Amino acid sequence: MLIKSPLFLGLILIVSLSFAQAPSGRPDPSALRNMPAIGRVYGKILEAGSKQPVEFATVTLLAMQKDSVISGGLAKANGDFNLTKLPMGRFRLKISFIGYKPLVKTIVITPNLLEQDLGNISLEIDGKNLSEAVVQGEKATVIMTVDRRIYTVDKDISARGGTGIDAIKNIPGLTVDADGGVTLRNSSPTIFVDGRPTTLTLEQIPADEIERVEVITNPSAKFDASTTGGILNIVLKKNTKPGYNGLITLGYGIPNRYNGMANINIKEGRSNFGLSYNINRSLNPTKGFTNRTTLLNDIETGYYNQDNTTESVRLMQNARLSFDYNVTNRTMLTLAQGFNQGGFETDETQDFEQRSAEKKMVASGNRDIVQETKWKNYSSQVLLRKTYPKKGKEFTTDLNYNRSDRRNNADFYTYNYDSTNTLISPGEQLQYNRGDGSSDNFTFQFDFVNPVSDTTKWEFGVRSNYRIEKTKLDVANRDNISNSFIVDTALTNNYRIDELINAAYVTYSSMLLGIGYQAGLRVEQTRFIGELIGKNQQFEYIYPDGTENIMKALFPSLYLTKRVGEKNEIQLNFSRKIGRPGFMQVMPFVMFADKLNYRIGNPNLAPEFNNNLELNYNRILPGGNLFVATYLKITQDPITNFTQTLSSDTSGSILVNTFINGNTMLNYGGESNYKFSLFKRKLDVTLNANVFYTDISANSGATALKNSGMTWNGKAIISYKLPKQFTLQTNANYEAPRIIPQGKTVEVYSIDISLNKEISKVLSFNLVLNDVFNTRRFGNTFETAFIEQAISRRRETRFLRLSVTWRFGEMDASLFRKRSQRRGEGGGMDMEF
Repeated sequence: MLIKSPLFLGLILIVSLSFAQAPSGRPDPSALRNMPAIGRVYGKILEAGSKQPVEFATVTLLAMQKDSVISGGLAKANGDFNLTKLPMGRFRLKISFIGYKPLVKTIVITPNLLEQDLGNISLEIDGKNLSEAVVQGEKATVIMTVDRRIYTVDKDISARGGTGIDAIKNIPGLTVDADGGVTLRNSSPTIFVDGRPTTLTLEQIPADEIERVEVITNPSAKFDASTTGGILNIVLKKNTKPGYNGLITLGYGIPNRYNGMANINIKEGRSNFGLSYNINRSLNPTKGFTNRTTLLNDIETGYYNQDNTTESVRLMQNARLSFDYNVTNRTMLTLAQGFNQGGFETDETQDFEQRSAEKKMVASGNRDIVQETKWKNYSSQVLLRKTYPKKGKEFTTDLNYNRSDRRNNADFYTYNYDSTNTLISPGEQLQYNRGDGSSDNFTFQFDFVNPVSDTTKWEFGVRSNYRIEKTKLDVANRDNISNSFIVDTALTNNYRIDELINAAYVTYSSMLLGIGYQAGLRVEQTRFIGELIGKNQQFEYIYPDGTENIMKALFPSLYLTKRVGEKNEIQLNFSRKIGRPGFMQVMPFVMFADKLNYRIGNPNLAPEFNNNLELNYNRILPGGNLFVATYLKITQDPITNFTQTLSSDTSGSILVNTFINGNTMLNYGGESNYKFSLFKRKLDVTLNANVFYTDISANSGATALKNSGMTWNGKAIISYKLPKQFTLQTNANYEAPRIIPQGKTVEVYSIDISLNKEISKVLSFNLVLNDVFNTRRFGNTFETAFIEQAISRRRETRFLRLSVTWRFGEMDASLFRKRSQRRGEGGGMDMEF
């Protein structure tokens, strides 16, 4: 009740303030004319022939239909000019100087296009045609291009108030498992935030902080060679409009969950400041099961059944601070700092039984697990970006530091009973796990783009990344006689990873016989050292190590693009990638356990190598878009799941689930995305289907594994704009069983429904019913010569969430000084650069 009351009062306060601010009656027709004078136009004036600056040329902004002067001034000695404090509207920009023919350009300033870099403007005898640029209309939910798909998360009302996982699970072509892991075309994509690697997981990123998600299925040589499964680039919101603006969101859901968010952005002169905070808490009661049959010569010899009941409380907080400073018109310095902390508190009860071949009770019992996981993440960035008058020419350089601290504690209380339901001595058995770790990640990157012409450009860059991972796990079992704890040396580990990756790339883009092409080469030097401290074990790999394995350091890419008319585009692309083991795959921690199942990382994993080939077709349709792709991936030494018996268990009934390197894996398939609108864009529909074939083989000791099969998944997003500013959205997902080395996953299907109401320009409500029919379950089945097993788990149960958002701000207001001009008054010439 202590939580619910403040939230309820907060909702009432927001509603009251919003109605107090909401205008009565219809909007004032003169509102457009009275909008603040906050526009800006700048550029450089050059002589057409010599490309020398035209000193002190006259720059005048005139009304469209009259010769009324809105703003103006003289260009600097280097030809630069900068008109500021310009009102909204359509104008004529006139540039003149003695000996040159005046040049006139049409300029349109709108709230969506407040600042315009006109680039280098040439004055010559033969004047250019008038040019015009207008940006208007709302953002599309889905933008599909040949090399990437862009999804505007803010338009997905079902994700509001949730985490990054809520946003990702609705994106066509992507699937999310019970652990929050993402799969793209049967591979795990690399997560970027604002184009850079991150230590954050999707669950640690608030959905309300995400502006858009860019899905790149086959990245070029410009991107990391480790992006074997593609890239998910999470672009965070950043408001650059002058003045101040922000929003406050509060939400509450059933079962017991709440969320809140507040942010503010202030832009004053050359500076832009942003601050945000988000909190998200949820209670997730879930159930699952494990059913196992033991076999001998294909004859059933026994059964093991277990039911899980889990209650998990998740709490996450996220804060972000950013500061941009325009050193000159075309040079920007950015400082950013992020902080994230959170954790899980889980109580799980496992009831299990063992039966004979005749299904008679042999033994039973239960296990209570109390688990606590905590983390803190820090991310810092310094970025410098410089653009040039030549369109598309720019360089960026940045330094990033990410720090992560984590702690994981778990206590396992086990009670075993015989066939008569009598507690077996020594009674209660207690095992404790105490784990902690840290991660330090340093990244330096430099990128330069130099267009040679409208169709030709060079790109090159360098990148260096150094990562230190430290993990420690202590496992001990209580001796009930002495009441002391005995260390389990098989599961206790102290581990350190040092990884250094240096890279350089170059790409060249041009046209040949009407076909656009981009050829690129990336060189990466990798050094990985893993050490089990105290056990005298170390694993290391170096690529390249001299000239022996130089080919493992070269990663070429080639893109071919052909436009057919104005509405069709075909692309063929190839790339080679390296898949390095993930932290969770090498970490020797028990990440999930029941009486007869352990899940643990493998510190001896080696990288996998991929050769990727794609053929894409994109067609623009009336009111929509059709995107079709076929793809082929051949993987050498694929990292895959593997299950074996625990070596220290003489009965052979305890299974260890881990990761190994297979021999080869072949994936090929096709994907189709179709987006269209009907009824004057009131109805928006996005449909996705992905069909693929997998063939995998692996060896672990004397065990040979091989499995293959076809599978598919599909998504549908339907959004309809109802009367009175209501929007209704339905998200449907289906995943057919998917091949794994020793079996297959179970099918997953669900439906989410969302309703949004825009009460006014400053107030909106959002209602989400997640997993309407409570069907979203995850699991797998696998078979060996000795065991058949089926596992089912859930990540969260069905929930209902209501959130309210209040937006505030004023585009022409300053928080730091009083305004000296009236609203709508035109500005002048800023001569400082």
